[in-house]
Amino acid sequence: MKYFEFGKENEELMVLLHGGGTSYLGVLPVAEKIAEKYHVILLAYDGFNPSEPDTEFQSVAYEARCLEDYIIANYGGKVDILYGLSYGCRTLMQILEDRRLEITTTIADGMSLRDYPDIKSNFLKEIYLFFFTGMFFVIMGRAGKLRKRFLAKITGRSLEEADRILYTKASWKSWKNQDRCLIGKKTDYSVFRNTDMHIWYGIKGTVDKKFSAGIEELKEKGYPFTCKIFEDMGHGGLIGENTEQFIKEVEKAHTRKSVCISR
Repeated sequence: MKYFEFGKENEELMVLLHGGGTSYLGVLPVAEKIAEKYHVILLAYDGFNPSEPDTEFQSVAYEARCLEDYIIANYGGKVDILYGLSYGCRTLMQILEDRRLEITTTIADGMSLRDYPDIKSNFLKEIYLFFFTGMFFVIMGRAGKLRKRFLAKITGRSLEEADRILYTKASWKSWKNQDRCLIGKKTDYSVFRNTDMHIWYGIKGTVDKKFSAGIEELKEKGYPFTCKIFEDMGHGGLIGENTEQFIKEVEKAHTRKSVCISR
């Protein structure tokens, strides 16, 4: 895997984790812009990195551990802002489990609140992966014009953005490994206590409406976090198509705590 760094002269460190089925190129313009104020580390996942086309994605735990070790070795384990988008929130939650790190502000954008099923049988796991992962592999991993239009519609994003961010050269093995490592893993929301936690959803499309379905239950359980809903944004729309607003929202989250806001 690779770490692309920008704005090293800046004091505060921000780590960006892009979504599944995409490459770091989808977040690169924002990373370069935000580097005017922050020192930015942009992770390029194995298997989804066009500059390392022969790599394979292994697991969320592996990607997270490599990044954690890198931050500890090079920056003393201190992160000012940790941002994850969509599947990147799985990596984000794994990173929050590492008590070696000190993370001030965490932003989970478009995080699914549903765990993968707990399947014990390897045979049944393969069946699950064939149908569940296979569906996303066909729609996203080998997306043509019609499939990109469909993705743009359900995510509330523009067709141009869908075309720009999708990575269609990842192997079937990398796609399967993304999901295989999460089968039976129960999300530990107690890690919210290790940081100032913010959850964002852009509900212009249908994806984040489904992903956020359990947010009220999460609040009732007493986990500390701030939730912000963007009705006029799609899934990941802030970091993708509204860079200036994204920067403003990041700064708000990083400098103050607030109650759950609907916008």
